[in-house]
Amino acid sequence: MTAQQQQQHYTSCQTDPVYQQLLHPINWWERKLKMILELSVDASNVDNLKNGARKIISHVRPEWKQDELQYKVYTDGITNQLIGVWYNDRNSQLLIRVYGQMTEKFIDRGVEKNNFEILHKAGCGPELHAVFENGLCYGYIVGEPVTTDQIIQVPIWECVAKEMAKFHRIQVENKGHPILFPKIRRFFSLMPDKFSDPEKQKRLEKSGYTKESLQKEVEVLADKLESLKCPVVFSHNDLLLGNVIWNNNQRTVNFIDYEYGGPNFQPFDIANHFNEFAGVDEVDYNRYPNKAFQYKWLRTYLAGYTNKTQEDVLEEEVEKWYVWVNKFALSSHLFWGSWALVQAEFSTIDFDFLGYGIIRLNEHFAKKDEYLGLKVSC
Repeated sequence: MTAQQQQQHYTSCQTDPVYQQLLHPINWWERKLKMILELSVDASNVDNLKNGARKIISHVRPEWKQDELQYKVYTDGITNQLIGVWYNDRNSQLLIRVYGQMTEKFIDRGVEKNNFEILHKAGCGPELHAVFENGLCYGYIVGEPVTTDQIIQVPIWECVAKEMAKFHRIQVENKGHPILFPKIRRFFSLMPDKFSDPEKQKRLEKSGYTKESLQKEVEVLADKLESLKCPVVFSHNDLLLGNVIWNNNQRTVNFIDYEYGGPNFQPFDIANHFNEFAGVDEVDYNRYPNKAFQYKWLRTYLAGYTNKTQEDVLEEEVEKWYVWVNKFALSSHLFWGSWALVQAEFSTIDFDFLGYGIIRLNEHFAKKDEYLGLKVSC
């Protein structure tokens, strides 16, 4: 995509009913970015990825000696491909993210760039240095992604709760409508009526799920959750453990990857994060946090969000949020379940998207009656 085509794309985004009121004008990056590069990075193999990254770095950091650059390919992501590049100091590295194939069909890249600006200004994200035809170049946040064992440990979970509260306090102009159900509907509109791979189609049929039945399930859940009238905030919407970075030296947490960021029902971010305790490669929903843990987590979060002490957070408020969060956990399963079914058709990343999608859908239906049956006692 050329710079001119990018501008046309971002301008057209403003007519999208989900995004048109999201934030202040999304052409900020044209005015403030150091570079818009008419380059494309081939991520089909590691050598090509490194060569492409080297070209980007030659523009963004021309003072770095090309023959002394060092690289690290990050393999945790299942949407895009990511490589870090540095000269001398690894902590000064820049990250180059190459978009996954066809992801532009369900990720608004103009909004993502705007998210970078908002979060960087708020002290919640790195600086965006350049855009190129199929990706971004941005700053590195020092630390390591948390693991399934770490996420339940003090002080890590406390830092996550406080950072999410800070994230949700970010004020944006024209907050807009929650993206949750429009996004899920968009995923299903992109899902093929029949997978091009016959084996994938057989696996889906064996699962018992159909596109039509799942679309009906979305509308049933939308009616129930929208009736809760939960507050809407600027949300990350993708807080899997790989997007939670723990700096052990500074004892701080940061969130990365903002491509799904936007206005959403406030409990969704929390619910989605709790679901991610199960992991991605080896999913185990026995790791989903129990009620006692959730109460501690929510009390910490609410204290941070409302600028109160934990003692001043009322028990009935914690209970209400516990009910909300677990109900929205169902929507998280439908969100990523439908996303995975689209990825199963289009993505070239080596990951069993279909299997993952079926796991998420299975968990939705396994917990549906229990979570929808939750009520606030007072």
